[in-house]
Amino acid sequence: MKLLVANDLYGLSSAAGVAVRMAEGLAARGHEVSFLATTQEPGGGRRWQQGGVDVHLVETPAYNARWRSWRSLNNPAGVAAMARVVDEVRPDLVHVHNLHIHLSYASLAAARAAGAQTILHVHDIMPVCHQKLFCHLDERLVPGDPVRYRNGPLKCAVCVRGRFNPLRNGTIKKVLARDVDRLVAVSDEMGSALAQNGIGPCRTIFNGMASTSDPSDSVVSSLSERLHLAGRRVVMFGGRIDRLKGGLELLEALAVVVRKVPDAVLLLVGDALPGFFEEMVALAERNGVGQHRLVRTGWLSGEELRAAYALSDVVVSPSLCFESFGLVNLEAMAAGLPVVASMWGGPSDVVKDGETGFLVNPLQTAVLADRLLRVLQDEALAERMGVAGRARVAHLFSLEKHLDGVEALHAEMMPSS
Repeated sequence: MKLLVANDLYGLSSAAGVAVRMAEGLAARGHEVSFLATTQEPGGGRRWQQGGVDVHLVETPAYNARWRSWRSLNNPAGVAAMARVVDEVRPDLVHVHNLHIHLSYASLAAARAAGAQTILHVHDIMPVCHQKLFCHLDERLVPGDPVRYRNGPLKCAVCVRGRFNPLRNGTIKKVLARDVDRLVAVSDEMGSALAQNGIGPCRTIFNGMASTSDPSDSVVSSLSERLHLAGRRVVMFGGRIDRLKGGLELLEALAVVVRKVPDAVLLLVGDALPGFFEEMVALAERNGVGQHRLVRTGWLSGEELRAAYALSDVVVSPSLCFESFGLVNLEAMAAGLPVVASMWGGPSDVVKDGETGFLVNPLQTAVLADRLLRVLQDEALAERMGVAGRARVAHLFSLEKHLDGVEALHAEMMPSS
């Protein structure tokens, strides 16, 4: 079987990272794999071999994000890139991981036109939402309650205003029904959200983590010294830092936490949207938390990121928007840390409430504070959760488990391969 894996941006997002690991993992298992992605850097298009995969990076012109709800439906440059690479590779199967920026949904028809079967691997809520879904928010709900993820034209028009395309969601639904043979969701909650909005059925294949080594003592010590974390109780908040990720709700909870754990600090690992860190600082000062308890690292990767986990006592991800999966929760569990995560979306599939951490409605900031205090004040509980988290990652979320699921799906679609 010849396989073409496709993604808007090669390795430049969590979804793109999953796509690259999948492609290289399948190549290592003996499959013939090519990869299509786009670049908007002038003259940046090129072709090379990496990890046993034939990578085609095709230049497509950049465009103003204001027009994404239209251009994502049919971007001529993205469609042409798909048609050209499919014609050259002649794959039996095209497995696409997100295409709603540059390749566009119309590129699925270009893949089908050459006779390939197609899979769309959905990593976020974009097939049914113009941006980050949050119209499900309800402060009355608790983990385990059914969540209504259904949106609608009026909700979307009010939410995105001038960027609203009334034809967008209906067009995507028709394209997926016509040009996609199988849909894959990265979590059961993602599949549920898609189904509630008329898209499906989906096969769930969880994201998988490749095993990683512990960071060296020298890197951990260096990072601790640079960030002045010695003797502190560290609550880590990782990923994109903005309003929809629950940053302000977390600060409300932190005001309660520091009254009982005075040496607690909030470690902010990632990039903040412009102006948002300053908003967090202002709220921290008003709530008596103090700016000195907000420790900002910026973007970390590799061994430094693993060192940040090693220096933390608990990882918190109180997203208000729909989380498709929640990779930071998986990384935390793999590092042996308890997790306090939002109940909205994929974290409900990743975190076992009460066993590997806690699920919360982040709008209930008193509950969020209580769950953080439980793991900060009970070292035995935190250790049990950390051990259970590592075991859960090994059992359900390894890269090998992910590849097994992908291979099984491919075999169903191409039984003679």
